[in-house]
Amino acid sequence: MKAPAGNRTKLASIVKKHAPSEIPPHPIWSEESAGDPVALFVHSILAWEAPLATADAAFEKLSKQLVDWNDLRVCLVDETMEIVGPRYPNAFRRLLLLRTSLTAIYKKHHEVDLRHLGSSGKREARAYMEALPEVPSFVAHRTLLVGFRHNVMPMDARLLVKLQQAGVVDPEASESAVATWIAKELPNDALVEAHFALHAFADSTPDKSVGGKGSRSRPAAEPSPRSVKSSAKKSSAKAAGAKKTAAKTAKAAGSKKTTRKAASAKDSKTTTKSTKTKKTTGKAGGSRKKNP
Repeated sequence: MKAPAGNRTKLASIVKKHAPSEIPPHPIWSEESAGDPVALFVHSILAWEAPLATADAAFEKLSKQLVDWNDLRVCLVDETMEIVGPRYPNAFRRLLLLRTSLTAIYKKHHEVDLRHLGSSGKREARAYMEALPEVPSFVAHRTLLVGFRHNVMPMDARLLVKLQQAGVVDPEASESAVATWIAKELPNDALVEAHFALHAFADSTPDKSVGGKGSRSRPAAEPSPRSVKSSAKKSSAKAAGAKKTAAKTAKAAGSKKTTRKAASAKDSKTTTKSTKTKKTTGKAGGSRKKNP
């Protein structure tokens, strides 16, 4: 894949302006799990397509309510949504991803653990993270960059749009192409700082839609089970109303048909009676002629 021709000067300016005074510490679930890469992985899922402060707040809420990774893994989406709040960006989709990805890790190792990434080769570690089902590249690369200093740059649709709007990259550029370009453009030891600077830049810029083939809007939120049920109820009520209306129409049509039938029978009876009367009158006239 060919890297896009980006504006180096604008990229450097953004990184310099939004660079943190110090690199944020690793998120800590509990004192016992300090430095655990799973904490960084969970935090990365919360930070994907969302402001960093929002992810920090959600991570803290989860760590206070749940005991460990297994507790988080077996929690239903509705339960975790009650903790972080239904207004969290893409809440249902994000929390479902959190549950399925932790389950995938558990099935591979019979525990929720990512410490083996530190002793794996960079290629193997990257392949492992990118193979986790439904996990966005932003989450995989952020875990590898911040946790293990891999030479990758996390990129999501939200940041891509902001960079396109700022004229840093071409509007047709894709997430993976821009991520590759930035990772090659900046020194390896500056990538972690640059990541946090770019995330801060995305958080400080208002969301706008942007045109172009390569641009991608932020993913739409998945419908929650509650909204799905509500929609189903509305559809059922609408269908029931349609059936009721159809039944009334059929009944009215049947009533009209019966009325027509009765009217036709009445006309037939009247005609028959009239015919009989005429015949009787004819007979009487014949009798008068025979007996003058």
